[in-house]
This record gives sequence, C-alpha cells and structure tokens, in this order.
Amino acid sequence: MPSAKLKTAGWSRTEFGRIAREVEELTGIVFPANRIASSEAGMLRAMSKLGITSPVTLELAVSKPGPARDALMAELTIGESYFFREPAQLRFFAEDLLAEWSASWPAERRLRVLSAGCAGGQEPYSIAIALREKNWARPHTIVGTDLSESRLALAREATFSKWSLRTMPEDRIRRWFRRDGVKYTLDKGVARDVEFMPMNLAAAFPPHLGMQDAIFCRNVLIYFDIPTIKQIADRLLAALSPDGWLFLGASDPHIADLTSCEAVVLPGATAYRRCSEPLSGYTLRNVPLTLIEPVSEPGIDTDSFIARDDGAEEIYADDMPSASAQASLAGTPTTVVEDPSRLAAQSIRSLANQGALDQAGRELSASLEKYPESAELHLLESILQAEAGRWNEAERAARRALYLDRTLTLAHVALGDALGRKGDKHGARR
Repeated sequence: MPSAKLKTAGWSRTEFGRIAREVEELTGIVFPANRIASSEAGMLRAMSKLGITSPVTLELAVSKPGPARDALMAELTIGESYFFREPAQLRFFAEDLLAEWSASWPAERRLRVLSAGCAGGQEPYSIAIALREKNWARPHTIVGTDLSESRLALAREATFSKWSLRTMPEDRIRRWFRRDGVKYTLDKGVARDVEFMPMNLAAAFPPHLGMQDAIFCRNVLIYFDIPTIKQIADRLLAALSPDGWLFLGASDPHIADLTSCEAVVLPGATAYRRCSEPLSGYTLRNVPLTLIEPVSEPGIDTDSFIARDDGAEEIYADDMPSASAQASLAGTPTTVVEDPSRLAAQSIRSLANQGALDQAGRELSASLEKYPESAELHLLESILQAEAGRWNEAERAARRALYLDRTLTLAHVALGDALGRKGDKHGARR
C-alpha cells in the first residue's frame, strides 16, 4: 500500500487519493486534477458493484489482485467501444495493406494483428470481419488484450447491444450477427478468429506478442504521462515486424516527437512505422478534409474549422457520469449542478463519434462562443485541428486551453506536438 505521506490533495477522501496512487504504480495510469472528479465517480461505481460502503474497505480490497481490483480498473478506464471505429484506419488496413501483403508475402507467412486495450472486443472482431470480407485465406492470428479481466470475459461472449453496432449498415449486421431480442451475437466463426488475454501496457510485453504486422492501440495512451507514453510507444514499435504498422487513436498524442518512428499521414488518419533513425519530416499524402463550420471566439481571429473526413473519435477521455449519479452512488442526498460547458463537450464528442461532423462543428462553434473560458472545449478544438494538419490553429487552441488550465496534461501534449510539427523543436521539447 502506498505511503500515507503521498499527496492526496484534491481528493474528497484521502483513501481515494491513496487508491489512485496505487493504481498509478501498478498500471502507469495518471490522475491529473481535471480527472479527479470522474475518477472518484468511478471508484464510487466500483464500490456500488462490489457492495462496499466505505472507501477504507475499497482501499483494502484493491490492495491485492482479484475481483475488486478488476472492478475498479474497469470503472477507471473507458470500456465503451463500437464496431468499425475510426473507419479510415480500418479501410487502409483492409483495402491497402491486405492487398499489398497478399501480393508480396510468401504463402506460408502468418498475418499477426494485435488489438491492445480492446475493451469489449469490438475492435479485434471488426478486424476479423474485415479479413473475411476481403477473403483473406492465409493463416492469421488476431489477439485482443485489455487490463480488465471482466471486459475480456464479456469480449469472449461475443454478444453486443445495437449501440455497439451503431455505425454498421443493416445488411452488414445481418451478415455477421444473429439477433436475439435486443442482443446481437457475433458469427461463431468470426468469434473463433480472435483470442483474448490480459495485458498491462505499462509492464513488459509477453515475448510471443512480438513481430506483429499491425497493432491497434487506440485512445489508450491518453491515460498516461509523457514518460510512460514514450515507454509504451517504444514497446509497441518494438513489437512490430519490420514492415508492420501501428495505429493510435484520434485523441492519443502523436508519438513521432517522443520516439524514433515514421509518422505516415493517411487519408483521414495517421499511422506509425518503425525506423532506425529519427526522421526529419513526415510522409504526407493528399488528405481529403471536410469543411464543416467556422469556429469563432470573441477577440480571437480563427480560420475555418476543419475536421477529419471520417469523424473524430473520443476527443477527450473523461467519461464522467452525471453528478446526480455520483451522489446516488455515494448514498448522499444532495443537489448538484452539471457544468454546462462539460455537457456541451460531451455532446460534441458524441456527435463526432457518430460521424455527424457538420452538427458537431456547429455545436463546438456555438459552445466556444457561449463558454469561452472552457479549457476542455479549447483542447477539443486543438486535437481536431491537429488531426486535420492545421498546426497553427492547433497551437492557438492549445495555448488558450493552457491559459485557462495549466494542469491540463493533454493540452501540453497538444501544444508540444503542434510546435514540433511546425519545426519548433526547441519549443516542443520545452
């Protein structure tokens, strides 16, 4: 158990602070000030599921491996995902890489794909479906990993709600799923194509997971600090085959300025490859972008807001439940008021996740005018601008976010990334 002398400032109970520190030591997950409220809410949800009424009891229960610790980890990280998320990356994998590998690989070579932080299995199962739709007949192995054993158990069941299939057309759903009331069960052959195993990204990777041809680790690095991100990025890149590809999420930091790798800008996405020496630039392609809505802010001159053509994903990983839900879980009758700017950010993220970019852009524009002091909204804008390659705009938005909240870790990452992409390596390192 961590020492009682460790800092617990900002937490409503010192036990919560000590639990957070233990989680950080075990997994590398960090808890900046802006995530304390949502993390406490996650701890309260874990207590409710475990039938625990005291943070003291929770602290004792999670001090050792077991169901309590697993329940806590499931609540402190986002477990919600859906099929064919970030479609631009999957299109590139299925349409470009599979064709290239099929033409150039020897017949006996096995395709190896890793989905790290796979939550309920939607991502590796999407990859398995893509292989079948492309008639990939060669040997292949798809592995899904996650920190949470309970999520992996659900993934193995291969049964999902319609919400997990929300971006799939009906004919595709009918082809690969059997409906039973409100549940959808994946085709057994597809389910057998994927194996699942627990893995802590902050620990050493199992040796048998080396030489991967594609690694998907999307919207996972957001939970870590910069040194841990670099460490994990180095491990992911080392686990690739010489011609392998690494796919991160839209909200993950760009790792090309943290470690030696090649960043490849694809239509609507970015991917990474191994390289022996740091590159001076990036491989660029013509990226079709969609103009959706100007972002205006009093006193600040901004150009048109541009987003990726395939929709932004999980712009900011907070996943905070309603304050009323927190109060209910805590068993405390209290009156709480939601932060309207946070609700606006959640709405914008939801729209972007569903591909409604025009509406998401309009809401972001209106929200920035209404809540110009929301650091979260400015960070959201910076990340979207960076995904579009608009580094001047991304820098300005990140600086506004940091002016409002210097503790916002992702805003520091976004600013450093934007400066690095503009050639200001000294500023980026600083």
